[in-house]
Amino acid sequence: MKKIFSSLFLLLFLTSCEKKDPSLIEYLFSATNPKMEALEFAANEATCPKCRMGVEHKENSAQAVFGDEKSYVFDDIGCMVLWFKQIGVDSKKIKTFVYAKDTHRWIDAKEAFYSIKDETPMGYGFAGYQQKQNEFIDFETMRIKMLRGENMADPKIRKMLLGK
Repeated sequence: MKKIFSSLFLLLFLTSCEKKDPSLIEYLFSATNPKMEALEFAANEATCPKCRMGVEHKENSAQAVFGDEKSYVFDDIGCMVLWFKQIGVDSKKIKTFVYAKDTHRWIDAKEAFYSIKDETPMGYGFAGYQQKQNEFIDFETMRIKMLRGENMADPKIRKMLLGK
């Protein structure tokens, strides 16, 4: 009898460690979004699913809209990148938005250009812009740098980029 309970417990434990579909994970903010557009939200109405911080303002925030029409809001584009990796989602298959610092509107995150040394909520340094400027990078380069840890949250990278 002990072996049956032990086996059952082990089975339950192992299945609970699987990657979960985003629709099965609990969030403090997720909204149905049939238009598949960026949603407007009030300060602290949304909570980032990655870091669980309240999203205080649109600046530097990002959104993801899944095929099931659920939208998720992130306080920092870096959180979105890390969350996609955590849940095993290919960002190419998800509609994504970033709030552009230069035009102050929601734009396609994959079409945006990213600074590498802005002040952002999580300190990663990647901020989205609609217009390209010197030293800005594209979405895929930003995504790779984020996954490698090559961002302003690393003190060595921060010193190299800012000279401090």
